[in-house]
Amino acid sequence: MAFLIRPTTLADEAQLIEFLTRMFPGKAGLVNPSMLRWKYWDPREDWPEPRSFVGERDGRFVGHVALWPVTVRTGTKSERGVHAMDWAADPRALGAGWSLIKDLTNNYDFVYGIGGEEITRSILPKLGFRAIAEALTWARPIRPWRQMLRHQSKDWQLAPRFVRNSWWSRIPLRLVPRRWTFEPGAASAGVLADLAVEREESFFQYLQRCPAATCLTFHIVNDGRIVGLFALLIVGEQARVAGTWLKTPSPETWRIAFHLAQDAARQHSNASEIIARCTTEAGMIGAERAGMRLRTRTPVVLFRKDGSELLPSLPFQLCDSDALFIKGQPATFLT
Repeated sequence: MAFLIRPTTLADEAQLIEFLTRMFPGKAGLVNPSMLRWKYWDPREDWPEPRSFVGERDGRFVGHVALWPVTVRTGTKSERGVHAMDWAADPRALGAGWSLIKDLTNNYDFVYGIGGEEITRSILPKLGFRAIAEALTWARPIRPWRQMLRHQSKDWQLAPRFVRNSWWSRIPLRLVPRRWTFEPGAASAGVLADLAVEREESFFQYLQRCPAATCLTFHIVNDGRIVGLFALLIVGEQARVAGTWLKTPSPETWRIAFHLAQDAARQHSNASEIIARCTTEAGMIGAERAGMRLRTRTPVVLFRKDGSELLPSLPFQLCDSDALFIKGQPATFLT
């Protein structure tokens, strides 16, 4: 029986939902039709190519992989990379999942993975992926009372957790200098040109169309000059720092940026908790000094088509994988 890998289209929606429902039982958010259309087929100016592929045998879906793409620019050189998501294979179709990932490694400059299912983490090293970093996720409660009422765990720990989070959310910290502020503003091409080498204005426009979340972007301003940008994705009760880009990414500017992100989440959303992900030492120091605590460590693995050990200029923040939106609504609190 011939094995065919091809891009999916909207005409495949019903069959793809049926396949993914079988492969991911109990994960209704993953197969929500509006999310599938957004992830796989909503047009993206920064990536006009297909973002969902199936493996077929005799017209039957036996495997699937979707892409969360990125183009990294260094000087005049650009590299196209993808994070694989919604990767699944029918266990009766030997080699289907392997073939899909192999196809990705042949067609893109680099393929990376951040976390994923246990079986995925065990398979990727066998396909030539190597661990290159740890993505650290930080969190802080910002509305403890509201969080208590909506927390996913309503057990004997609920009251002690509320007391802890009430204290935690009010820990006195070093103030943000008065000359530093944030203001709602678009992630325009002019702002991004000085800050980010891996994201375009159209990427943030795409995030704003996410059916399960609200995307908000803010400029970081110092003495009247824009010196940074951060984006929040509000998913249910959780404000997720999709990404932070700074002209001077020192521990102190990271601290200020995370402080401002917390203030923005309080002022512009009803979120009860804020989370962020970073891999740099300066970002980690800044997150801790801004009152956030480390909640999870997630391995980052990489495969380069050219076989080199060169790392892409990618910060591996929440917006660099489907962790940005994968939990859907309601969010699962980390605090």
